[in-house]
Amino acid sequence: MAQGYEEDELDRLKGWWQDYGNYLLAGLLFGLVLVLGWRFYQNSQATKAVRAAEYYEQFSVALERDDAQSMLALDQTLRDRFAGAPYTTLAQLALARRAVDKGDLPGAQQALERAIDMAGDDPLGALARLRLARVHLAQSAPEPALEALEPLEDQTPWRPLVEELRGDALRTLGRTDEARAAYRKAREAATAAQLDDRLIGLKLKDMGEDAP
Repeated sequence: MAQGYEEDELDRLKGWWQDYGNYLLAGLLFGLVLVLGWRFYQNSQATKAVRAAEYYEQFSVALERDDAQSMLALDQTLRDRFAGAPYTTLAQLALARRAVDKGDLPGAQQALERAIDMAGDDPLGALARLRLARVHLAQSAPEPALEALEPLEDQTPWRPLVEELRGDALRTLGRTDEARAAYRKAREAATAAQLDDRLIGLKLKDMGEDAP
């Protein structure tokens, strides 16, 4: 029974997964130094971004071919040399998705946790948190799922997904009244954002509440 539940959750996770610069002579010289220094920094950052993009492209090719050795080596290079680049975070998200497709939920969790550490408060970090919460739920770990979602609770763009996942976690914990409240908030946020709220309505109906 438990195995069947976990397989159902993994299938739901896979489906959900399918379904996102920088300012007389002494004064001029000082200003020139500032301008040249800034241009050097910009050129350096631009060059670094280009190199990170090249490595990420190679990583994507290896991922598509399922060449694990090349993929992991390129991922390590991205983490060692371009730790702050968005491409490095994207690589972690890609690794997490690959792990989910292979049924390796602990591996997906590790990749998503690295993505969160790298991205911080950036949108990619929020995306990683949402996916991490879903992975926790697929592992029957609702409390860590709630912890993953907590930093996103006041972020309006993510509100429908956050509240829906909160509802899923609270329902798993048996906190049905709180789960219903979370689903209602998710439906309200989805309606305000003109998103499809039918799945949330079905979840409410499954809990004995008719969605208006």
